[in-house]
Amino acid sequence: MGLISSYFKVMKLTDEMEKKSDVKGDLARMQVGMNGANQALATMTAQRQAAEQSLTAGPVDGEVGRVEAAATVTQFAPTGMMIAGRTVIELQLLVTLPGGIPLPVAHSAALDMGQIPRLVPGGRIAVTLDPVDPASLRIDWSKPSPV
Repeated sequence: MGLISSYFKVMKLTDEMEKKSDVKGDLARMQVGMNGANQALATMTAQRQAAEQSLTAGPVDGEVGRVEAAATVTQFAPTGMMIAGRTVIELQLLVTLPGGIPLPVAHSAALDMGQIPRLVPGGRIAVTLDPVDPASLRIDWSKPSPV
């Protein structure tokens, strides 16, 4: 009796699950999610293509592959070292490459005291770099802070 009783319980639960399930609704929700993923992929592809086009637009500072970009200071800290009377600062930057592609970069720089006030968290600075080699970053102090 226990086996037959268990069989009928399982059959009853299966019938209840079939009645409560919303296969069409589940498929519709999955389709919406897939559409969103496809849109995000299309946006990323367009950004990548824009970045690639900007790389072929011509060299910056006479160096092939070097691009102008804006960087947001996320963190900075003095290292305690001085080079030729200039304070060495360790920077954490979020560089926005052409096409809107974000690239986190760590950078150390020996700075004059007049440059340090521009380095506040959230502050933006003009930079150039080769996106393939983030260590090639150079801060362009001659340019005003990007908007």
